[in-house]
Amino acid sequence: MKILALDIATNTGVCVGESGATPKSWSVNLGEGRSQDARFSEVLRLTQGLIQTHNPDFIAVEAAIGGPKASHYLIGLVACVRGCAANRGVNCEGMHLGSIRKHFLGKSYTTKHFPHLKTADAKKAIKGLVMDRCRLLGWHVEDDDAADAAALWDYTCATKVRKFQAVPTGGLFNE
Repeated sequence: MKILALDIATNTGVCVGESGATPKSWSVNLGEGRSQDARFSEVLRLTQGLIQTHNPDFIAVEAAIGGPKASHYLIGLVACVRGCAANRGVNCEGMHLGSIRKHFLGKSYTTKHFPHLKTADAKKAIKGLVMDRCRLLGWHVEDDDAADAAALWDYTCATKVRKFQAVPTGGLFNE
């Protein structure tokens, strides 16, 4: 099953690959400094192009975090991806950051795990752990956005692939 994972932000991490294989990841700038509308348009173009180029079976996006204080901009970007995927008949689902980190790093790290660091530095430290894990797996990641997308891809492979696999043939599972 081919998974496309997107860590949505102005610098969007992208990871794509067949489950069980080595994924390819990179990041795309949606237009830092441009209007939100221009970036919404860019994420629609990006999603459409990725679907056309890679023909994924499933798209995973990192869900916006923050509860009632969640960024409306990030929610809008995720909505654009989900709408584009639905328009093209590709299943798409938002995945929660805590679950992704717990799966990929063995612990759902937050800035509270780094009380000696300022919030921005703690976030960088967590992203560094994700990049280190990618490198341990032999995956080339150019930046932390690509690494976050790779972690999302791995989590999605681990949690979604079996749900889409066909029942094995050969008598054991036949009636």
